[in-house]
Amino acid sequence: MRRRLLLLSLPAASLLPASILPRAAHARASTSPPIRIGQSAPVSGPLAQVGMAVREATLAVFAEVNAQGGIAGREVQLVTLDDEDRAERTAVNVKLLSAQHRVVAMFGFVGAGAHRAGARGAAEEGLPYIAAFSGSQELRSGALPWVYNLRAGHIDEIEYIARHTRQLGIRRVALVSEYNSQGWELRDALIASFESRGESVASISSIDHEGSRYSLPGAVASVMAGEPQAIVLGADYVASARFVNAVRQAGYTGLFYTLSTVGGNALIDMLGAHAAGLSVTQVAPFPFTSSSAIGRNFQAFCARHKVEASFAGMEAYLGASLLVDALRRTREVTPAKLAEALDGLPPRDFGGFVGAFYGKSRRAPPQIDLTVFSRDGKFVK
Repeated sequence: MRRRLLLLSLPAASLLPASILPRAAHARASTSPPIRIGQSAPVSGPLAQVGMAVREATLAVFAEVNAQGGIAGREVQLVTLDDEDRAERTAVNVKLLSAQHRVVAMFGFVGAGAHRAGARGAAEEGLPYIAAFSGSQELRSGALPWVYNLRAGHIDEIEYIARHTRQLGIRRVALVSEYNSQGWELRDALIASFESRGESVASISSIDHEGSRYSLPGAVASVMAGEPQAIVLGADYVASARFVNAVRQAGYTGLFYTLSTVGGNALIDMLGAHAAGLSVTQVAPFPFTSSSAIGRNFQAFCARHKVEASFAGMEAYLGASLLVDALRRTREVTPAKLAEALDGLPPRDFGGFVGAFYGKSRRAPPQIDLTVFSRDGKFVK
């Protein structure tokens, strides 16, 4: 039986040449216990690309902090446990991160466990749950304590897509998602958005996790029966890619829209030529341009650490930077003191993008953009 992969990061400062670390930082790091931050994410298997992008960008942010002496002389470490995109594994990982690794917060969860299992587990352990790659409404309802969101929610993205299709004169829109709480949330949001305008969704169907050959035929037939002009993809990127290939083979020639949690670089890589024309809502700044201050800063950051620029990496860069801001405001780094610092953390202008954590209330407006994947293999705005 294959053992579950565990990735315990090396102290992030060790990623940089020792010669550039201040001597005082070396001395403090050797006597002060590290500040450990926990992450559960898919870092192996077909869904690993996003999980690894988040992990690598977060480690790079912590490396820069540690190179400057850390947080009051303490290194910041990221402990990542692989959940293979399975929520039940996420729940177990949260227990391990808390009991064995003594983390003070959970950060940057990705995949199926990010939407519910991670936050509920963090609440049970009395730990802040920060910058999950999830648009789940449960994380924005105020029902769970110490949940700090960075990205806009699924409802925000669905509403954006509904407005855009209406502006284009598209009236028949279908949805394909997974049959789980996230899929039901997307379904309800899309239906509510169309009904508020006196319209209805063309068709709704679900596919299983990763889009197996058992669920694809029924999903394709159900969606095609509605004769949609556009299809919103709400399943994970493996399932969405398999659905796109199958529905194209069935003769569909319309448009595709997808949410930010689905339509990043990983989906594009899987689709290949079929990705051309795909519209993707984005909740992080465009990472491939030098026309904005945040774009230039992020590209320089990626170059310093040999990290590939991506939307997932950009979001992790923003979230980890805000987390560091909060750590610097705490005199005693405990879960409760960190939560207090996060509650009072002001929005930060990263250079054309205002980032802030929020729970039930929002201290910065949702920032959503629409990108299209071009025929020459690039995201364009």
